[in-house]
Amino acid sequence: MYVKVHSENKIVRREVNSRQAIYGAEGGIEWAKVMLEKDPAFMGGTIGIGEGTVKVNVLAGKKNYTVTSLAQYGRAQRILKAELAKIDEQWLIMKYQEIHEHE
Repeated sequence: MYVKVHSENKIVRREVNSRQAIYGAEGGIEWAKVMLEKDPAFMGGTIGIGEGTVKVNVLAGKKNYTVTSLAQYGRAQRILKAELAKIDEQWLIMKYQEIHEHE
């Protein structure tokens, strides 16, 4: 019985870390929006969100920005990529995708 409970706990912990990582990556994109509002030359950085770490990279294009947000929680890692455009004084996400390691 102990082995089964231990295995189930590991699975739950991995799932929780994975979800935290995706939320952290989303938080990184939101952070980039705030920073770009303050400084259009913002290129990214690293922030702590809860127990995780989020690394954000911002690449400026002609009319938009490409933001890559990598979040690490425990052993879970998630990467999101978003294309941002400022329309009518508001940041909009034009494209949004999760990047997997093999891409």
